Amino acid sequence: MKAQQHQVRSPPTRAHIPFLPSWQRFHEFAAPKESSNSGGDAATTPAASQHHPYARQYSHIYAARLAALRDRCVSNAQRTLDVSSSSSENVGSAEVVEQIIEVKEGVWSVLVGTIVKEMDPKRRPLVNSSYGSCDTQSFLFPSVNGSDKEPAQESLRSYLFDSEKGDVLHLEDSSGRVEIAPMEIGDDREEHNFALDPNRVATGVVAAVIGKVSVEKGVMYVHSVHFAGPPVDALKLDRASNKQTSHEPTLLIISGLGCGADSPTDVSSGGSLALRREMLLEYLTQPKIGNGASFCRMIVAGGGVASPNQLESGNGEISNGGKTTKGNSHDDSGKSKSVNAARSSKLAESLRDLDIFFSEVLSSGIPVDYIPGWHDPTNANWPQRPIHSCLLPHSCSFVDLFGRSTNPFEGILSVGDDENANMRVLGSDGLNIADLRRFLAMSSSSKIEQNNNVTNGDSTSVEGTSSMDALHQTFRYGHMAPTGPDSLPTFPSSESDPFVMQTRPGIYFAGNCEKFETRLVDVNGDEVDEANAMAVEGEQPVTRLVCVPRFAESGEVVLVKLNTLECEVVSFCDVRA
Repeated sequence: MKAQQHQVRSPPTRAHIPFLPSWQRFHEFAAPKESSNSGGDAATTPAASQHHPYARQYSHIYAARLAALRDRCVSNAQRTLDVSSSSSENVGSAEVVEQIIEVKEGVWSVLVGTIVKEMDPKRRPLVNSSYGSCDTQSFLFPSVNGSDKEPAQESLRSYLFDSEKGDVLHLEDSSGRVEIAPMEIGDDREEHNFALDPNRVATGVVAAVIGKVSVEKGVMYVHSVHFAGPPVDALKLDRASNKQTSHEPTLLIISGLGCGADSPTDVSSGGSLALRREMLLEYLTQPKIGNGASFCRMIVAGGGVASPNQLESGNGEISNGGKTTKGNSHDDSGKSKSVNAARSSKLAESLRDLDIFFSEVLSSGIPVDYIPGWHDPTNANWPQRPIHSCLLPHSCSFVDLFGRSTNPFEGILSVGDDENANMRVLGSDGLNIADLRRFLAMSSSSKIEQNNNVTNGDSTSVEGTSSMDALHQTFRYGHMAPTGPDSLPTFPSSESDPFVMQTRPGIYFAGNCEKFETRLVDVNGDEVDEANAMAVEGEQPVTRLVCVPRFAESGEVVLVKLNTLECEVVSFCDVRA
């Protein structure tokens, strides 16, 4: 009798894209040798104190930032001068001034410096930002639902630039500073896109301004402002040559996994975050469910573990294995130790769930890069160090597939045989974008007056900018974290600023956003219509901007096709609508 032969179906060949990590330049600033290796009182010796990272002044990083971005700002301003040379306003005759102290009054000039916003905190209400669900957005912007609308407005209003309240805008370099103000646009002249808007910039942004210094007031009235932008060296894509295939290499970006606890949304709706992660795992590994063979890499943009606030209930209790321990109490130190032990235990459980999830993804052959986030056990100051290998032992056993990166993240994907066909991916967990959003807002008092929605006698309503607009602004600035170190905590550096965009990314993302957003921008940082993207890509580089939503709250992941930069979102829902 003939033995029955069983046909074994081999799994589909997974798309493989060579990857070269380049986030090491951030790690150089995130882990200074002097602070990592010195122990005891070694840092107190005179020789060690000279090299200790916190012995440096933070002013050095502003000087390094200005030196790195000055030439780009001047180049962008020169293009405007060439266009304006034929106008009757003599703007084209403006000359570049090397130092602010050398500027002449009443003469068209080009100044380059760091923007400084002086806003008196005494004139503004005390802002108590709620910790909410402990993501970056809810901490910086309290919930706008129901009764929490006024606290959100109070938070936004406190950062709104208002010259009537004594706020002043300066342009500063090593020689001095000059007050700058927007130039009034006359009726005979069309308002341009480069006009100065104090609520579209933040302290730390490097810019070139074209204008004249008033003889009477000594204020420079700005005709136009020009940011550095990234260098022009991105991948030029051609949709005609890069045809879509069934296994086109696809990059998967996810953030806010929130392992260890269900999100507040799940608690109210009865959903299960663990079930959604299991659905995602099947989508990645099962060919019949999703096109898993096309996924060449997975990037986790922070938020891997649940936030500490999700361990606490409304009355300040901390859940620990069925027991409740009172928090925020004034009892003896023994109870405080038990609270800390409960929190540590919960964090260990969250890391264990995250480690198991990563190991299951890695076992299917998909490389994973993990970017540490706000609540991860690593340093708080940017750049954040990679999470330690002992915290994710199972994942770290996949030496060739698992990458522990810094925050921010940077890497190069080879999408073609040509050396120029390298896709540079740049992004972060989104804290830099959330911090910048506090300073980018606009007043809409007329809307409130029309709707008769005046609260506490203040008719000024403030509309905060979206995460995508803030991400787009950092792209125009040519700098990932312009609010550091003034608002965003960073390491001091005297040699260079690690957050300056040294090369133009092909994909630029931010994690932990409130919703999915995407935008395609050209070499000048202007938005490109998706319908006309084919014509633009053949002539100049383009960059895909992506705001990645929190998976714990939205159940969404983002897919970016590397050959064409097409972007889509896939949603996983375990609750019937």
